[in-house]
Amino acid sequence: MTNTVYRTHANRLKDGRGQGRGADYIPFIQANDNKVASEGWLTRTPGWHSNRIHHTLSKYEYQYLLVQDWVDQVIDIREQYPLPIEETQRIAKKLNIIHANLKGQDVVQTSDFMLTVPNGENGTMEEARTFKPTNKLNKRTLELFEIERRYYQEIGVQWKVVFDVGRPTNFIKNIDWLHDAKRPDVRPGMDNEMVDIIAEPIFELLKKNDHSLSISKSCLKSDQSIGLEPGTSMFMVKHMLANKRWITNMHELIRESAPLVIEKPLNRGVKK
Repeated sequence: MTNTVYRTHANRLKDGRGQGRGADYIPFIQANDNKVASEGWLTRTPGWHSNRIHHTLSKYEYQYLLVQDWVDQVIDIREQYPLPIEETQRIAKKLNIIHANLKGQDVVQTSDFMLTVPNGENGTMEEARTFKPTNKLNKRTLELFEIERRYYQEIGVQWKVVFDVGRPTNFIKNIDWLHDAKRPDVRPGMDNEMVDIIAEPIFELLKKNDHSLSISKSCLKSDQSIGLEPGTSMFMVKHMLANKRWITNMHELIRESAPLVIEKPLNRGVKK
């Protein structure tokens, strides 16, 4: 007898989940599908590369998404990417491994991320990534990994497991702090033209302000000097850093209650 999860997975595929690219991609699993979140996290995050909402199901998936959004070389990010069940069933049978299932009914396996990255001049390639906390590793997890690994090996796609150790914590927190400010129109009354008008005056004021001032106080002082709505300069700091038009040490934790050194990149073509 077909169980509910199997029918749900089949319907998702019929509805186009796991298909498309960029803004048209539909994740196979969406945040609202899960009543219980992994690690207590379900997030819907506007993507920098994809121009759509990304659905992540754990804290570590969300953090990995932030880092990939920051990387200029990433072209597209597709999360909750489904593998063809007929292929994974074939591989599982060949390996004599029990397929991913619920109550004995096979279900669709997914990879946490499928990244599109450059490959030579004007070319692209796919890289599959699966995230797993080290404390969740066990024999059964490794069996399912092997099915996943064999599938990608057969189709010539690089696949790696990403673990939760060695994460650049400050870097991730800093991206999280500025992530929402990537696009100017998230702030009422702000657009690209306004950014170009006020960016230079704000930058010059922030450089002239007492360097012992916290960035929050320095930004408020700049708002007052120019006659801007309070919070505008802070938004601009985040926006300009997110777009790498201004730079700072992203591996040193940014605190609004502390000073922040910002500069202009010497060469916009150089990745910071």
